[in-house]
Amino acid sequence: MFFVKPTNLKPVKSKVPAVPMGSIHFYDDILKYFNNKPAKQQIKKGFKTITFVTTGIIAYDGGQTTMLHLGSLLNELGYKVYYLSYVPQSRASMVKNAEFNYPGYRGTCVDVSQLDKHKSDLWVATLWESAYIIKNKPGYKLYFVQDYEPYFYAFGDRYQLAKRTYELGLHMISLGPWCAKMIKENSNYSSPIDEINFPVDLTDYPFEKRGFKKYENKKTVKLAVYTKWDSPRRAPINIQLILQNTQKLLKKKGIELKITYFGTGKSKIFINGKNAGKLTKPEMVDLYHKSDFGIAPSMTNFSLVPFEMMSAGLPFIDFEEGTGAYFLEPNTYLSTKMNEYNLTQTIAQALQQPKQLKRMVNAAADHLQNVTWKKTITDFMGILNGLEPID
Repeated sequence: MFFVKPTNLKPVKSKVPAVPMGSIHFYDDILKYFNNKPAKQQIKKGFKTITFVTTGIIAYDGGQTTMLHLGSLLNELGYKVYYLSYVPQSRASMVKNAEFNYPGYRGTCVDVSQLDKHKSDLWVATLWESAYIIKNKPGYKLYFVQDYEPYFYAFGDRYQLAKRTYELGLHMISLGPWCAKMIKENSNYSSPIDEINFPVDLTDYPFEKRGFKKYENKKTVKLAVYTKWDSPRRAPINIQLILQNTQKLLKKKGIELKITYFGTGKSKIFINGKNAGKLTKPEMVDLYHKSDFGIAPSMTNFSLVPFEMMSAGLPFIDFEEGTGAYFLEPNTYLSTKMNEYNLTQTIAQALQQPKQLKRMVNAAADHLQNVTWKKTITDFMGILNGLEPID
């Protein structure tokens, strides 16, 4: 028999932290809303109030900017639109951030103190947590799905909580086709699921012609790269690794790759390139016009940034492993695999095909004319107009 002799040794603290599993106390303020009671839909003829339930208003948030744009268009069509926070944030702060994200927005910001008092004909969930919050409120419940949110988490309890929201009976509206596809393939849903156009605002990102003839002789290539360190679906680790290796491979071909990252706070240090931080719209336009190519990884639902780059006339590179093919026409962008060898080849070949690049950029501009906000609000109103009163 083998005996282990007791010791007084103490463990050494590891530099590698344990896998974070989360704490239920993160949800202390909204615990009462978490249950599996299915939604009961109620809608009356002539509904007028629409309330988006959101995690406050966060600056630089693309999803909330889309919410504000949609809400503003609904307001202009005669609906009373509200943005109701379920997390502590002052109304003044909500208003300030809303104006920053979407200047001239329409609708009324409402703070968390009104969460149980506010009344609405239509409720709109904007994140999986808010689906639980609105599902048992009086009125008709919509679920504005801007991403397949189970993928926001490691496979575990939050993954399951997010996935379950698609089965609670809310009327789902998918921003683009990919979210709807994922829900249909992975959930036992029984409520309606519709799709609306994923839009771009062409006025904010004006098209600028560029001299593609100069690309053939370029020895320095400027690359604008959008990523977010707090958003794994934007591939912040993978893109740095791939681009570091791509720089080395292009250098062997006599090409210097200059990288400007944006979308992440300036305090973060990238392993290569320059971190321009979080940019305003005019700053992004300036970057797009001065760059030679753009990259914005979208590993789950698409980002607004690729459309913005293309609107400004910047040749866009997308990875096959992402979701770009669900939103872009084949002849409007450069498609490549997510590794340094394919990316190096894609960039090197593109430089030698200036006429093809020009046709691609022009085709992208034409394609964007078909995915504007006019189409999105038309899609959304088609859904609202199709709602039948429920006694």
